[in-house]
Parts: sequence; structure tokens; C-alpha cells
Amino acid sequence: MKKSVFSIILVLLLCLSLGVNAGAAERAVWQDPDNVMILWDNSEKADYKVFRSGSPDGTYEYIGSSAVGSYRDDTAKYPNVYYYKLQKSGADLSGPFSPVASPDDISSVYVIMYHNFISDEDIKNGVEFEEYSISPKDFENDLIWLKNNGYAAVTSDDLIRHLEGKKSLPKKAVIISIDDGTLGVYTNAWPLLKKYNMKADFNIIGARIDAAWDTLSSGGTRDGEPAPYCTWEELAEMQRSGEINICSHTYGLHAYAVDGRVGMRMMENESAEAFAGVVKKDYDLAVQCINGWTGKMPETVAYPYSERSADGDRIILENTGYKVLMAGAGARGTFGNYFVAGADISSQSMLISRSCRMDGTPIGAYLEEIAERDAGNGINTQPDLIHTKNTNEIAKDYQLFTDVGREAWFSGSVYYSYLNGLMRGVSGSEFAPDANISRAMTATLLCRLAGEPQAKSAARFTDSNGSEWWFKAAAWADEAGVLPSFEDGSFRPDDTISREELASAMYGCAKYLNLDTSKRADIEKFTDAQSISAGYREAVSWTAAYGIFNGNADGSFAPSGSVTRAQMSMILRNWLNR
Repeated sequence: MKKSVFSIILVLLLCLSLGVNAGAAERAVWQDPDNVMILWDNSEKADYKVFRSGSPDGTYEYIGSSAVGSYRDDTAKYPNVYYYKLQKSGADLSGPFSPVASPDDISSVYVIMYHNFISDEDIKNGVEFEEYSISPKDFENDLIWLKNNGYAAVTSDDLIRHLEGKKSLPKKAVIISIDDGTLGVYTNAWPLLKKYNMKADFNIIGARIDAAWDTLSSGGTRDGEPAPYCTWEELAEMQRSGEINICSHTYGLHAYAVDGRVGMRMMENESAEAFAGVVKKDYDLAVQCINGWTGKMPETVAYPYSERSADGDRIILENTGYKVLMAGAGARGTFGNYFVAGADISSQSMLISRSCRMDGTPIGAYLEEIAERDAGNGINTQPDLIHTKNTNEIAKDYQLFTDVGREAWFSGSVYYSYLNGLMRGVSGSEFAPDANISRAMTATLLCRLAGEPQAKSAARFTDSNGSEWWFKAAAWADEAGVLPSFEDGSFRPDDTISREELASAMYGCAKYLNLDTSKRADIEKFTDAQSISAGYREAVSWTAAYGIFNGNADGSFAPSGSVTRAQMSMILRNWLNR
């Protein structure tokens, strides 16, 4: 988010209570256009009252209290100007006042709702394909798009643990939220999640799972059913795998206008006590089934038909063990979901907006629309991914590739290069960290760093027909002098590039981009400095000066040594961070 936005929209004044040291009142943040999060150091767990005014010297009205060091003002409306004061229990309002703004504290999660995954074979067997259904192939294309665009699939459990301060959150986090409980998730979607090392929430209707289980247990079959459901054994198997997080879509409230109720929505003129009894009974049934079969307490519920109300939200959270409420598109006033780092989970809005994935529209269209619509609200702009600092921490919590260990020295740089769209996997689930970088890959990566420019003139290589995946990047690299072809006109794409050759190519790319190339380091510090070829010494000196190449643990540079994909991810991060 841009700081200039905050300079014109908000002056937030926080008042220290008597007897509290400086720094107790820390900051206030526009979480989204309808919420301001106020945060302070409250290690002593004292109760604080929060007051608000429209002018610094105006009358301050009490708006709420908190003993957790954070309070969310959900009556704020952007771009109004607000002033806040805090009062510690038993003390008077006091100064000093100090305006603060902290846009870097915002994290986001986009949520896409799915329903049925139905193959051609399923249709032949009588399964009904309707507008909320998609084919396994379309779902696979969605997962590929996520992989190619730097997204990490998380679950609502991951989000809860993050808000509890127990886990990090990826910078491009998406929850694949699947409703109902149909069999296609087990047969069609789950194998694809495993293939691409991703995960999803599965919000099940307990009564329908019970019915499917009863049918099969009594010798019946799901064959020919228009919408067959999973059994509890299948759900337990998926939950154990780690790819599927079983959540609730209510036990028996997924019904439309039965006895006047629509799903889990509070009815008109229904008392809070009566509604609390309804949702508590349904929650207890959901827990009995989900926890009994999977060993997991459901903490997320998806509203049937996305029908809800603000009073109902509050009553559900107060009377059940649910912590996350999944609703429809724009439910919380934004289409994405935004959270403030450091705020207690009790202060966060746990109502989640979900866009519904419909047949014929790929996931990328939804995610791009969410980003575009929310960026227009003046607050929830896209993060600066290049300057992401906590990639090592994030990589420990999220394993993007099965062959990149969370504690590996390169896990953070692999995540960083993936996040910024520079290096992707060699397959849906593998990164191949120990594989050597070739000339073709070098040209491709440097072309991405340069913004994917194209050669101005037609290029020809004696070992290319012009249709190879690397050709356009190689043509640019050759023309720009970044990675020239050989005298015989060949590019030799499969040749392994050496460390000194890579240094030269990156030096050439920096010159192409008109970056500062004036700094030099004393390469004689390397124990094998005399082995660096004369034509590469200047480039090696430049990369060492900027910390792009740092040498090996034994003090050598190893100029003729190869560069692995893991090492390349680190080099790319060094380049962008310098």
C-alpha cells in the first residue's frame, strides 16, 4: 500500500493513559474502508476504553473497550478523518497525541468458492453437471494458474493459526473453499491437489454425509445418483493427508425456506436466545460427526446459500466453537479479506468474503478482479512483493514443493523467486533444487528480470528451429549481449552455465537495464581468484560488490563450477534485494 494514500485520508491520534510509559499507544491502521484497527502495547493486560472524535479538540465519544491491546472500530467510514484516545482503567484521559499510520501491517487472503468436480465419466453415470460444477481439467488449469502466478494455497485453519500468532501467512494467499461434500472432491479434486502440492477447505453438510454413509453401510450404492456424496471414511482419509481441511457447511441447516428459515440465517423477529439454541444444536451435531470421524474440531462454517446477518454472525461466534464464517462475494464490504498484524484475533473481522467459481470462468479472472476492485477503495492495494522480508519465515510454515524442505537453507529464496514469478517448479510439486542451471534457463530468467523484452531483429541459431520454449529469451539475450551465442551460430541451450559466465550475464543484464554498475569488490579475497578468467573478472567483481555472489564457505569463488537451481534462487533474491 502507498504511504501517500494515508497522508491525505487519516490523522489518528492515540492518547496515553496516566502512568503508562511512552509507546503504550502504538498505532492505528485502516484495515479496509469500513474498519480502523487500533493497537497498543498491553502486556499488563489492563482494560482500555477507546474514544473517538471527528476533530482533535472535539468531544470524544466512548466507542468500546478492550483488554487485548487492539480494538476494531467497525463504524469508521473511509475517507473520513478520525481522532482516537485511549483510557486505561482507573485513569484519566491524557496526552500526548501522535498521528500514526502503518500500511505495511495489512495482510490479505483471497477465497474462491467451489462446489462440484464432475468428469465426462461421471456424467455418463448419471451425475448432474450444473452451473456450479467444473470439470477436473478446468480445476487443474486453475491450480496451474495459481502455481504460475505465485499463489500459495492455505486453509482457514492456517488463517486462524496466523491470527493467533502461531503461524506466518504467505504474501499471495488463497483459500480454495469447497462446499457441500460431493464425491467428486474425493475422486477428482483431491488427486489434483496432491499433484500440485496444494490444499483446500472442504465444507461438508453433515446430514448428507450421514445419509451417504447409511446407504453404503446397508448395502446400497451411489451409482446413478445425480449428486453422490462422500462417506465419513473418505473424509477422514482426506483429512489425514493434509491436503483437505474438513470444515462445516452445517449439519442439517442446508435447506431453503424450511419452516421459514433460509440456511443458517437468523429469521425476522427471531430472538437471539432462540437463534442461539438453533445454531448451538446444529454445531454440536457437526462436531459429533466431524470430530468423531476425523479427530478434528470444526472451526470454520460456510453459510448455506451465503445467507447471513450481522446479528446472526455475532450470535454464532458467541455460542459455538466456530471462529471463521465463510459467506459470499463482498460480504465484509471488500472482495478480498484483510487483516492487521499484531491485532488480537478477537479484534479481527472473521466474516470471510468468497467469490463463487462458475463453469466457464477460470480462477485467474476472479483473483484479478478482486485485486482490481479492492485496490480502487484507496486502502487495500497490492503488496510490494519484491521487498518481502520474511520469506524464510513463510517458507518454514508452507512447503510449496515436496523436494524443498522447510528448514533447507534455500527454502526462503525458493519461495521468494516463486512469489515474484521468476522461478517455477519443474513439475506441479517439484522444484529440483539440485539440478544445474543451463544457458537456456539463464536466458529465460534474466529475460524475466528485464521485464521480458523481445529481440528487435529476427534471430537464428544453428541449433534451434525457433519454436523452443527458450528461443525468444535467448534471442533477446544474444542481441542485448547478455548471453551471446557462439561463433558457429549455436546457442547451446542445454550447456550448464558456470558461475563466472552467470556473473557476466547478470552484469550484462544490469547494463541493459541501466542499473548502477560502478561498484567493485576486491576479488583477490577469493582463494581461487587466479582461476577467474580475465574476461570475467570485472563482472565477478561487480557481483561480489553488490552481494549477488558471496563466494563459498571455504573462501573460494569456484568460477568454473556449476550453479544449481537452489543457488540461482538465492542469487535472484540477492539481485532484487540489492
